[in-house]
Amino acid sequence: MTDSDTAEAALWAERAPDVVEDWFRRWSSLHGVRHTQRVHIHAQRLTEELEWSSADRELVLHAALWHDIGRLGDGVEPGHGAGSVERADELRLAAILPAEDAAVVRFAILRHSLPDDGALEHAEGLAAADDPARRLADPQRALRVLWMLKDADALDRVRLGFGEQADSRQLRHPRSLRLLSFAEVLYLTLR
Repeated sequence: MTDSDTAEAALWAERAPDVVEDWFRRWSSLHGVRHTQRVHIHAQRLTEELEWSSADRELVLHAALWHDIGRLGDGVEPGHGAGSVERADELRLAAILPAEDAAVVRFAILRHSLPDDGALEHAEGLAAADDPARRLADPQRALRVLWMLKDADALDRVRLGFGEQADSRQLRHPRSLRLLSFAEVLYLTLR
């Protein structure tokens, strides 16, 4: 790690959002405030470098803020995405968004803890949902937000221990691969 790496991570750490600890069902050093801030920073950086529209960027940033607030533990918990959607709805967090955008954020949060298989079919199925809070007007947009959230979340796997990092075969954006070393420095800067 160079001084330049440390300085870059410090600049990005300054962009960490405020995260309300009371959003979380339980306190966690692995999936709590600092993890959420780092995932948000990875999403900020990736969406900026990939020149995403501000509208789509905002969706993934909201999803990053709320993606783990419904976790009940720190172990393998495939259903925590659904729990996080439920928690976000309890807190009325998505009420600040238009219904179409809130549906995309809910979908990304729900699916971020599930395998990629079935995501496309699920998104296409929600295009015809009766409930406007769940209906996806643009399933492809919802998938783009989901894939970005999953990459941003995976980049923070470095917090799990020495030598742990995202599986490069599972990252969806080539730019994410180039951020693996940044993720390590960011973790050391913002933990």
